[in-house]
Amino acid sequence: MGRWVLAITFLLISLIVAFGILVATGVIDGPALFWRWGMRIGWLQPHLETYAHGRDAEGWIAQQETELRAKLTEVERREADLQAELGKLEQRAQQLDKRESELAAWEARLQQEQEQRRNVQSLAQIYSGMDAADAARILQALDQDLLLEVLLELDTFQAAEIMALLPTNLAAALSKQMGQASD
Repeated sequence: MGRWVLAITFLLISLIVAFGILVATGVIDGPALFWRWGMRIGWLQPHLETYAHGRDAEGWIAQQETELRAKLTEVERREADLQAELGKLEQRAQQLDKRESELAAWEARLQQEQEQRRNVQSLAQIYSGMDAADAARILQALDQDLLLEVLLELDTFQAAEIMALLPTNLAAALSKQMGQASD
């Protein structure tokens, strides 16, 4: 009788070892086989179904996490792109602000020059209505640059009459400047 027990024990051990080898090599799907047998046992079936639902939920959660990580990576990449574009836009805004201030300065200079030009034209109109001797007496007291601008606004005949009445050194300096201005 002891031999039979020993033989049956070795037979069971060899079956378990063979089953383990077949599962390890992938010939038999052991977990699926045990799962099917467990579903046939009445008292174990509800527990296995609950476990299956939990496993499915964990798989779905893992899939959602993977998708969310991919979306997060995409959002972070887009955020970096937007930050780079924002930097470019801020730099461009600074350039535009600088240009705007330069244009405002140019506009102010232009308006100042136009106002000065109108003043010179008004003075020229006033002096053109005066006698040449009176105009020469008043004009010689003015700044030489302003005097030159007024003479350039007058017609040639009136400017010649006034220059003839000015002191010789002043008339010579004005003539030289007029020659340079016409170049």
